[in-house]
Amino acid sequence: MDRYNASHPRQSPNLRQALRDAASNDTALFGTIIGLPSLDVAKVIAATDCDFAAIDAEHTPYSATSLSEMVQTVRAYSRGRMIPIVRVPTHTHEWIAWAVDAGAGGVIMPHTESAEEVREMINAAKFPPHGHRSFPPFALLPIDGQNGPTNGKTWFETSNEHIAIIPQIESAKGVENAEAMMQIPEVDAIMIGQMDLTMDVGGSAEKAAELISHVEALALKYNKPLLAFIMNKADMPAKLKAGYRLAVISADVYALTGSTNAAIAEFREAATGKGLETTHTVVKDEPSASRKSLVPTTSERKAVSPELVIGRLSMGILLVVAFSFLRGQTSSWVR
Repeated sequence: MDRYNASHPRQSPNLRQALRDAASNDTALFGTIIGLPSLDVAKVIAATDCDFAAIDAEHTPYSATSLSEMVQTVRAYSRGRMIPIVRVPTHTHEWIAWAVDAGAGGVIMPHTESAEEVREMINAAKFPPHGHRSFPPFALLPIDGQNGPTNGKTWFETSNEHIAIIPQIESAKGVENAEAMMQIPEVDAIMIGQMDLTMDVGGSAEKAAELISHVEALALKYNKPLLAFIMNKADMPAKLKAGYRLAVISADVYALTGSTNAAIAEFREAATGKGLETTHTVVKDEPSASRKSLVPTTSERKAVSPELVIGRLSMGILLVVAFSFLRGQTSSWVR
């Protein structure tokens, strides 16, 4: 993913080219969604192997400053390898401008229902001649190469070339106007919001599936990559065939709770005596029972499975993230 970076971490990485390459190679970009408004979480996510991190400002309350810091943290702590994408909370100009000024490689606009809304999104995210994004004098400073050229192009040209426009379709009206949206050249991908779409059609999973199939067919017709949550790896071959090139395969909240509950379940099972024989080796010449309960023998230490060690390390990392998040929240409450 390093090849999609810009000349400076304050500039937007090239998500548009990454999408084109994924399509050419018949693969996808894999990422996670950040729902916890925590810089510590962003730092941990940035250290993973995700291709992108989608920062969800729609369902998480951010200030403009905290959102900018999240984007810049992903850029800095991944050393430019991971592409931050922002799902903005509204259709208004300022949130889109703040996201791209911070260095986001793409913008997702939720509940998009018309081509007119898409054009307004483009106006906010793209400099002329493609849009009407205002010159941001304080986003990039004339120091440290922040506003330097990338591949011989000005950072204005770089921004227009790199930033991906991603409308999210999650209503029957959005599906009705999906073809008009996909006919806009500046649209780089389409996100399908399956849950909201299902609710919008009265909770009918069958109707929602029919509408999603319609959007997928249009996306193939107009060569527009699709973005969605894909939680079952067995679905990937079919999703690739349908044109999905951005796959959200995890979320920080669910990774934290899921890993914690899985570890608790395993240790509770171990506490009942089940499976203990797989982690301990009985040695005939062991010392007294009291020492056995307190100090593992050399044979026992060698018999500990790597999976158990990795599991405990993972639990430690998760607890650090959780405590850091709670500490930050507690500090904000006190203030």
